[in-house]
Amino acid sequence: MTEETVAVKRTGEIEEPTNRLFVHPLSRALVAPLARWGVSPNAVSLAGLAFGAGAAVAYARYTEWPFVVLGFALMVVWHVLDGADGQLARLTGKTSEIGKVLDGLCDHGTFVLVYASLAAAASATQGSWVWLWAAAAGASHAVQANAYEGQRYAYDFWVQGKQSARVPTPDEYREETRGATGVAWALGRLQLLYLQIQYRGAAAAAPLRRRLAAAAAAPGGAARVAEAYRATHLAGLRRWNLLSSNYRTGAIAVACLLGSPVYFFAFEAVVLNGVFLALLQMQRRNDRALLARLGAGGAA
Repeated sequence: MTEETVAVKRTGEIEEPTNRLFVHPLSRALVAPLARWGVSPNAVSLAGLAFGAGAAVAYARYTEWPFVVLGFALMVVWHVLDGADGQLARLTGKTSEIGKVLDGLCDHGTFVLVYASLAAAASATQGSWVWLWAAAAGASHAVQANAYEGQRYAYDFWVQGKQSARVPTPDEYREETRGATGVAWALGRLQLLYLQIQYRGAAAAAPLRRRLAAAAAAPGGAARVAEAYRATHLAGLRRWNLLSSNYRTGAIAVACLLGSPVYFFAFEAVVLNGVFLALLQMQRRNDRALLARLGAGGAA
């Protein structure tokens, strides 16, 4: 296995199928040329945002199917670039907190632009109430995406031992970014706000994290925690892939082809929130099974 392969390796067993089979292979194909050309990961993130903005412009004419197809295609390019920036950062050793924050902002920025473009275009003919659906969909997206990524990070940290997947606490992040100025300070404040929201939303998981940390600290504990976490959470984590942004990208195009972005906003705010609540219940059951398994094995 080459250094390049190691640097860009993802956890295949939890990858969403369209990412594993289509998006990430394309992303990997871009990484080596981008590294040779000296392109920075942040430039790739910004290029992805530019394609996302192009999709938003195209979707402003959602009543014309060629523009729907164009918007969908531009968002697929964004997905590919979004997969490439992190891989490029790991390959070239250019990972940074600023890069992580910028990547997140570009990801969220793409959907904000697309949602706003669709709402503006639809409200012109259907009324300003469309903005209420768009706001509900956007808020739902933010909560769902936060939880989805949190589950993936936790799996990579506890099962794969990836230290880069450990999400710092707000206090730790303040210390890490102390002394930052300019753009770094501004981006750091945004990331700190995101972490505060994330930790408040996942407050119920704090006792579990402490139990797992205590179990992993025992002799041979890390391996036992990894085995138990994988056994109790792998199947469930694959179900969390239902909240992948890939499916939103497809649903946006389908809704526009059917005649109204409101179909998508309703899908996000009603159907996906129903899926989200079911996943949370499943996660609580899996967490209890994990603690029971660790307790029975003497690791906790």
